[in-house]
This record gives sequence, structure tokens and C-alpha cells, in this order.
Amino acid sequence: MKRFLPYLPCFIVSLLLSCNRDPYAVDTENTRIDLVFHNTDSLFSTRKSDQYLAVRQQLKALDQDVYGYLLGYCYHVPIQPDTTYLRIMGRMMNDPYVIALEQEVAKKLYSARKLHQITLSNAFKRMKVLLPKVAQPHHVFWINSAFTSSVFCSKSSIAIGLERYLGPSSKSIQQLPENQFFQWIKNSMEERYMARDAVVGWLNTHAIDETQASLSESMIRWGKLLFVARKLMNEADLAIVMRYSKQDLEWALASEWAVWKYLIDEQLLYDRREDTRQSLLHEGPFTRGLPQESPDRLGQFLGYRIVEQYVDNHHPTLEALLNLPYLTLLQAYEAPEKK
Repeated sequence: MKRFLPYLPCFIVSLLLSCNRDPYAVDTENTRIDLVFHNTDSLFSTRKSDQYLAVRQQLKALDQDVYGYLLGYCYHVPIQPDTTYLRIMGRMMNDPYVIALEQEVAKKLYSARKLHQITLSNAFKRMKVLLPKVAQPHHVFWINSAFTSSVFCSKSSIAIGLERYLGPSSKSIQQLPENQFFQWIKNSMEERYMARDAVVGWLNTHAIDETQASLSESMIRWGKLLFVARKLMNEADLAIVMRYSKQDLEWALASEWAVWKYLIDEQLLYDRREDTRQSLLHEGPFTRGLPQESPDRLGQFLGYRIVEQYVDNHHPTLEALLNLPYLTLLQAYEAPEKK
């Protein structure tokens, strides 16, 4: 027995280190991914008609879905015949508002997008290691979506509408019609959410199938997506991942018990109605049914907290976490005491 004693301290240290090791801390220095970034927005904004045909062909060759989304859904441009397409594209890209918008995007975001490319590349490298079964994106298109949406994901690509990240003080954002773009929508158009939206958008499309079941199942699905996104973004600030201001995050954290009690008292956890889902999971000026000073999407926030608490206690891999039944996480949750 004595001959093993000298090794005992080393064994204890090794055991402690293995227990304290972050299961999501991975080395991606030698990880390679096939991810290409395309400046589609700047190609269209040249306002040279021959360029419009070239970009159209490039988009069509790279990703048919992004091609249809940008030209058909965002721009409402008939893809054929060429003369109609060129005429409408020329008129749109020579519109004074669009010209000013493109200039503002170029001035504010051209250099910044390089930093976002690094953030996204690192996140998807981590995803390749931590979630090897989740499909990888191969293209990221920087686009002007005509304020249609922030992020669109196809089977192999992410399209990011740069104009939606100019910030609420942007002249172009301020000119948007109030009856379509309420102030709370404009306030959310911040650059700091760009990479987060791309990662969450990809996971939302490719990592976990959407559910139309009970509210609690949808909440925990969102909780998994947000938790995984935070881990892929190397512990990004929770306010960024939640798309909250610092004040909104503080309100949510301080009100976690009250939000849980509200769901229990109103018997909403197993509610399947769409209006309940809209109230607690979708964007808005606040979470309907709760005080107007509350942030929106408190169902997503609570889902994140349920997942985070389970992970803190059980330390599953991200792959195992994605496959855990929602009831396993829900039944393990203990709401924090009332503050």
C-alpha cells in the first residue's frame, strides 16, 4: 500500500482538475470549416446594370434559396425576363433613400463586418467540435434585405441583412414609417446582436425541430437554442444572447420567480394556444400579460434559465442536451426564491 502513497496527491489533483474542467472548453486552433463570406450588398449597390445580372447568376449558382429569398421575397423583383429585372433593379438601386442607406451601411459596417466574420467563424468551429452532427453553413451573404428580416437561413447558407444593424440613431432607421416599424423595433436594430442572430438563426433552423406542442416545450426548446448559442460564442454576454438591454436583463433575472409563478397560476405551462405562444415567446414591446416595464420573450428567458440550471447540476454535453426530453429539464427546475 505504501508504494502507492506518493502518487496519491497527483491523483487527487488530477481528479479535481477533471471535475472542474469546463466540458465546453475546446481547442479549435486546428479546426477547419468550409465557410465563405460574400459581399452581395456592395455588389448590388454599385448601380451598374451589367453587375445586376452577374450578381444574380452568382447567387443562383451558390444558393438557390438565398437567390429566391433576396430577389423574390425581399425585393419583389421578377427574376425573368432580364429586361424587367434590370429595369426594376435599376430603379430601386438608384432611389435616393436606397443610395443613402447603402452609404450609411458602408460607412458604419464595412470594417465591422470583418470582426463579425471572425466571431462567426469561431462559433461554427466550436459547433463542429461540440455538435458534429449539426449541419454546417458554407456561405454567409452580407445583403440589403430591404428591412425584410435580420437573418435568413437556407440548407447551406446564412443571409444577414446589414441594414437592420445600423442602430436606432441611424438616419435611415429614423426615416422608416412608424406604422410598420414601431419604435421598439427600431431600438432593437443594434449591431451588437448581429453575430448572435446569425448563430441563433442557424441553430433554430438546423439544430432542433420546431414544435407546436405546449408552451413549456417551446420554452425549453428556445432555452436549449440560446444556451448552445452562448456556448458556441464562447460565453458571450447573456444580455447579447437574450437580445436584451442591461436593464431588461436585470429586470428578468430579478423577476424569474414572479414569471414562473405567473405561468403556474395561469396554468400556462401546458397551454397550446397560439396567442399564448405569441405573448411569451415572440418579439414585442414587452411580454403581454406581465407588467409593461417587462422585456419581451420572457418565455424564452425562462427556458434558458431552466436549461442553465439543469446544466449546472448535471453537466451534459451539448449533443446530449439537445436530445434531452423537455420534461426532464422542466421537472428538474427549481424556481429561485422570491426577491
